[in-house]
Amino acid sequence: MKTKIFLNSALLFLFVGLIIISVTGCDREETIEVKPIFETEEESTNELDEYLKSSFRDPYGTNIIYKFVDKFVDSRFKVTPPKLEVVKPTLELVKKLWIAPYNVASDQGEDFLQTYFPAEIVLLGAPIVNADGSQTLGIAEGGVRVTLTNINNYDPNDEEWIIKTLRFAHHEFAHMIDQNFNFDVEAFFNISKEGYTSPNSWIELTQDEAIARGMVTNYGTSAVTEDFAELVSMIIVTDPDEFNTKFLAQEDCTGQGQDCLDKNEGRKIIQQKYDAVVKYLDEDVGIDLLKVRDEFLKNKN
Repeated sequence: MKTKIFLNSALLFLFVGLIIISVTGCDREETIEVKPIFETEEESTNELDEYLKSSFRDPYGTNIIYKFVDKFVDSRFKVTPPKLEVVKPTLELVKKLWIAPYNVASDQGEDFLQTYFPAEIVLLGAPIVNADGSQTLGIAEGGVRVTLTNINNYDPNDEEWIIKTLRFAHHEFAHMIDQNFNFDVEAFFNISKEGYTSPNSWIELTQDEAIARGMVTNYGTSAVTEDFAELVSMIIVTDPDEFNTKFLAQEDCTGQGQDCLDKNEGRKIIQQKYDAVVKYLDEDVGIDLLKVRDEFLKNKN
């Protein structure tokens, strides 16, 4: 027992000695640099990022994500980041053909988009290719993020590309409106509930077959929410005379057979939906959809 006590006492003495050496061995002239636990990246001041800040983040609180970050894209898909030189021109189109029309057509003016414009816009260079072979040109997520793809094909002289890209922007924003306001989805569904397809079979339909079912596109047959968004976006980007001829006006079916008659029945259904959507956006959202259309077409031209 005595030996054990002696050893413990010796160890205690050695331990205290080490503490004294450690303390007295510090150079009093050395200082410890205090660093924050969370370091923030210095904000970029390059010309493009300054433009994004002044045009989107400051007025609308919108963060434009153009550098590839994998958390913004489903890991099942392979994606292409956008070319740097097409980012600003694409966003200039967004300002002219998405933001400006809504600012003019809303009864709240610019306040509407300052509240409801997406918090994030993700830009991808190429379309997302789905398992069924179809391509995704836009995604709306949770009412806060819109993803636009295929912007590497930007061409200011390619009207088809401009229409397609902005149509998908308006399609995704229609989803955001639907998510923020109380659209009567059930009543809209009941107008043509027999016309909807199963989720992956819409790709097999032609547009004429979709019209016969009471939808403006084959994708619109996939779900009632897609039907709503497709109708809103097609109204916005299509010349009113062209829209009327293709989707609303009754065609002379003399000698044309059952397909023509079926499309005329479908056009009656589309007219009901057209009226319902225009009324909903006007009365519940405070948006004159036809004014959005007119402003879009004016700015495009």
